[in-house]
Amino acid sequence: MWLSIALLGNGILAIVGILDKFILSKSVPKPVVFVFYSTIFVLPLFLILPFGWTQIPNTTFDYLVFAISGGCFALGLWAMYTALEKIEVSRVGPLIGAAAPFFILFLSRIFLGEKLSYYALLGALFLIVGCLVISFEKKNQSSIGRGGLWWAALAGLLFAISHVSAKYVYGMYGFFDGFVFTKLPVGVFGAALLLDPDVRAIFNKKQKPAPGQPPKKNQLLLVAGDMLLGVTATILLQYAMALGSVTLVNALAGVQYALLIVFTALISKFFPNNILKEKFTLQSVIRKGMAVSVIAFGLVLLIIK
Repeated sequence: MWLSIALLGNGILAIVGILDKFILSKSVPKPVVFVFYSTIFVLPLFLILPFGWTQIPNTTFDYLVFAISGGCFALGLWAMYTALEKIEVSRVGPLIGAAAPFFILFLSRIFLGEKLSYYALLGALFLIVGCLVISFEKKNQSSIGRGGLWWAALAGLLFAISHVSAKYVYGMYGFFDGFVFTKLPVGVFGAALLLDPDVRAIFNKKQKPAPGQPPKKNQLLLVAGDMLLGVTATILLQYAMALGSVTLVNALAGVQYALLIVFTALISKFFPNNILKEKFTLQSVIRKGMAVSVIAFGLVLLIIK
């Protein structure tokens, strides 16, 4: 059951990745503003607490784990959106998708006691190789391109820490209570972003959209739709992690970034001057095809028991 849920969640996230890039380039040019939109809507989870639907945490250590899981998730979003601002979505997704399972392999062994088999270690090696194949682009040797890759790798690490700590909480409190406790810090993080002047500026009714940006109403509708899909995918993947192995669920992100590359190629071909504006030369197609094949093989090794 967890496998089907994880595949569905990753399929939705592939669509979200495309929308994220479009919004960052057309509607919400500041990553901090997008992080605010992605986190502030978690605050209504506080409304659940007075009704006694959740357990009372046992120790101070548990509160610390909640904060680490939620905080790293929010910071991971920030790092991911910053990477999307700097480089192509077809590179950001695969890099994060390769980095996160790699880090989770070791973190889950240390903190959750999940044993690493020979195939898992070999699979991690193929993930790294695939990541390097995707990351190496001659046209992006500028400091901006390299910076985007570092932001993507950082996002993978932060998401790995968040997922491993969330898995620990699910084991202690169950999925529903664990989801509430680990995601409440995300909403608090979003509220704290109101201190940023770029975030406060979105509430300025007199402020007109920048040239090339859609009207504010259309911006909000687009962002709301993107957030709804993102939340749906997050819940599905978190539930899959609660049911199965946190390592394997995240390894299945290969489905997401394989679809992401396909979607990006199709959109770039049919809408070259509209959405993504990514150029797919024969060389880049071969390189990305090789990368997907290498990563896919690594994921197969991870799934083998």
